[in-house]
Amino acid sequence: MTDKNTFYNMLKNNAQKHPDAVAVVYDTMKVTYAKLFDDVTKKALHFQKFDGERIAIFGQASYRWIVNMFGTIVAGKDLVLVDFFLPHDSRVDLLKKTEVNYTLTSTNQYILSDENSIIISSAEKDDVEGLIYDENTTEGDIIMFTATAGECDKPVVLSVDNILNTATEISNRVECTEDDIVLAQIPLHNEFGLIYSLIWPLCCGAMVCIGRGLRHIDADTYYYDPTILIGTPSMIDYLRAVSGFNSELKTIIIGGASCPFRLFENLCDSDLKVYNIYGTTETSGCVGVNELYDGSYTLFDKDAVTIAEDGEILVKGPCVMKGYYKDDEANNKVLKDGVYHTGDYGRINNAGRLVLLQRNPDIILLPTGEKISRVRTNEQITAINGVAEGFITFYNNRLTAIIVPIDKGATEDIFKRRIDKYNEKKGYRWEIQKIVLRKEPLPRNADGTVDEDAVCEFIEKIK
Repeated sequence: MTDKNTFYNMLKNNAQKHPDAVAVVYDTMKVTYAKLFDDVTKKALHFQKFDGERIAIFGQASYRWIVNMFGTIVAGKDLVLVDFFLPHDSRVDLLKKTEVNYTLTSTNQYILSDENSIIISSAEKDDVEGLIYDENTTEGDIIMFTATAGECDKPVVLSVDNILNTATEISNRVECTEDDIVLAQIPLHNEFGLIYSLIWPLCCGAMVCIGRGLRHIDADTYYYDPTILIGTPSMIDYLRAVSGFNSELKTIIIGGASCPFRLFENLCDSDLKVYNIYGTTETSGCVGVNELYDGSYTLFDKDAVTIAEDGEILVKGPCVMKGYYKDDEANNKVLKDGVYHTGDYGRINNAGRLVLLQRNPDIILLPTGEKISRVRTNEQITAINGVAEGFITFYNNRLTAIIVPIDKGATEDIFKRRIDKYNEKKGYRWEIQKIVLRKEPLPRNADGTVDEDAVCEFIEKIK
């Protein structure tokens, strides 16, 4: 890291320190740190020729994705990270929500396009001959999406400083050197994938190998022979089940969701070092790391975390987001005097470690790393024709909708067809995989909220 916390300086420093070392591998393509820095700088100069301040990128991870991602931010423009596999209408909604001026898509070969993804003719060639990059350029912010109680896709604004701070903190806890090979298989449009599988290893001078897609997920570990593997609980559990850990592998970092104790237990008999990260998009994925198999977390910064009187986990410091995009009302609810109110609950044990007692009940956190707004999803399910009450829960590894029909004689087939239409609109992220009909009203707690434990007991009884 340099005194000025920027991507430009990080990439420049690496290019000067070890210019011929391989920075990125994508299938058979290998790119050195010197070329990565050169390509990013040229791309930044190219983007600076256009007036718009915000660029969205969506496409499968590749070297070109990485260059365009860095190039946008180094150019001083805000970058919006969008899931490539979202349904078209959902993606358009996110672009409008974040007031995007331009897009970069894999279908357009990452040629700068307008907000409707129509290629800008003057942008087809990166002609930057004679242009010199101004190293005093203020780098852009990164906008990514998360679920909140009130919104399914809430845009979160993170600064470069937020992200590089996380890279520094994880380096203080987990070893990564210039000799390491890090496999990036998970999507780069969320904070865990972007920071832990790309930014952090590049900061350390390691080699980053970009996964070749889901159909190669169990082959890529042997194809690239990584020493460090980054993954969500579901991905790591799958690789464990199919013997997908190569012999060179020494470290696994699990994040995006809490790691089930069963998975930790299955991994602890090996010689692997296993870490589970606790953090949220709003905290740049940087609160604590669990390496002791006991469910407690070493805090990245012990002075940054406090526990409120009601047990809510509060976080402050350089990891905390700049805020939700143009939403003062939401920011005022969760950001108070620079302190982020997580909605998660826990305690600090006698060893000074964080013990999680409950994740935010308004959010369903899937083992794939996807986050679902329970409040909004319940409203959407209840709004389906013929539904008196709807409730969503993650039961037996499946996203399950409990439906109380208006017509008590209605059959499950009717609602299955309606849920299938709902799934088509929402896409793979939030696909409801099972529906359960219930004739009686949903069980409720004293405060009027649905009693999820009682709902799960009901599902268990009718299995």
